[in-house]
Amino acid sequence: MTRFTERPPYRELSACGIAAMFNMDKKLTTGENIKKMISVMRERENGLGGGFAAYGLFPKYKDQYCIQLIMEEIPGLKPTKERVEEFLNEKTVIEEEERVPVNDKIIKEHPLIWRFFVDPKKGDEYPDETIKDIMMHINSKIRGAFCLSGGKNMAVFKGNGWAEEIANFYMIDKIKAYMWSAHSRFPTNTPGWWGGAHPFSILGHAVVHNGEITSYGTNVNYLEELGYQCKLLTDTEVLAYLFDFLVRKSKYPPEIAHKIAAVTLAPPYWREIDRMPSKVREFATALRMTHRKAMANGPFSIVITTDYPKPMMIGHSDRKKLRPLIAAVSEDENTFYLSSELNAIHLINDTQNFWQPDPGKPVIATIDGIEAYGTENLLESIIG
Repeated sequence: MTRFTERPPYRELSACGIAAMFNMDKKLTTGENIKKMISVMRERENGLGGGFAAYGLFPKYKDQYCIQLIMEEIPGLKPTKERVEEFLNEKTVIEEEERVPVNDKIIKEHPLIWRFFVDPKKGDEYPDETIKDIMMHINSKIRGAFCLSGGKNMAVFKGNGWAEEIANFYMIDKIKAYMWSAHSRFPTNTPGWWGGAHPFSILGHAVVHNGEITSYGTNVNYLEELGYQCKLLTDTEVLAYLFDFLVRKSKYPPEIAHKIAAVTLAPPYWREIDRMPSKVREFATALRMTHRKAMANGPFSIVITTDYPKPMMIGHSDRKKLRPLIAAVSEDENTFYLSSELNAIHLINDTQNFWQPDPGKPVIATIDGIEAYGTENLLESIIG
């Protein structure tokens, strides 16, 4: 029986904590502060998963995709790393590879954690799609391997344990990044295992999530129609894939695609759309009808980090805001924060510039500053 790379059959009941910080000036900082933020909310976890996403990690390989994996050996099969490497050589050019540094004293029994820096094969016209397919193939077809992340100049560090344990295991206090997100797990519908911890990532997107997506079945059917494989049986997985489809594959203009994605995940109620000005109402109606299967129902708060088309962080919640989400910005307006609880932000920065985004309205920060505060009608800014 696999212990790290495949989902166990049992179920746990429980809640979660999320935290994030984004130096909008792209100043690199260690993971010490994000570790403090997520660790202080210990009552939101039960030791069954923690994780971090970090951006700006690999300046030497910033143009290569970083395929970061966990691996374990499967009796009767060739070594897992060898099988993964054979597959990657078929699809990509491996520029470099290395073991991910960890502290074995923190978690003594753990999988092999490895990363490959790869380029697409010469002549590949759709490299992002190739890497997406590679990640999904590894997770569904190569036993003993699980792909944690596959973006450029970013990586996901996660595992089964308390969030502070996972931070110390990966030694994130020695890792520098300009954007961080974190998650402490208290599973609701899925068991605790290494691959099931958050963040869930596809290409340069990473999602941390507190809550439950009750539209999971509908969302999965929609994604499978679009060429995504939902094999992990967790609702957070579909959020990452939905965001990827909406911003990257739907052919919306890149400068507004993230806004359309955010509205699509938690669109206005029909009664609200009926009261909108005619042009906004027409667009909102078309959006809801076109992507009706992409709507996320159920109680949730999420943080999405992405580098597409530029580095940004999005905080979002369901339309009734049944899960908490606090936003803040430092007094010098250089650092943006999101968290389940205000005390996590004030632990590292006592800024008084904090607020609660409205239910179902995203708060968006980019390297150009705060784009939406979660209080305005985003549809109006989309159609101009």
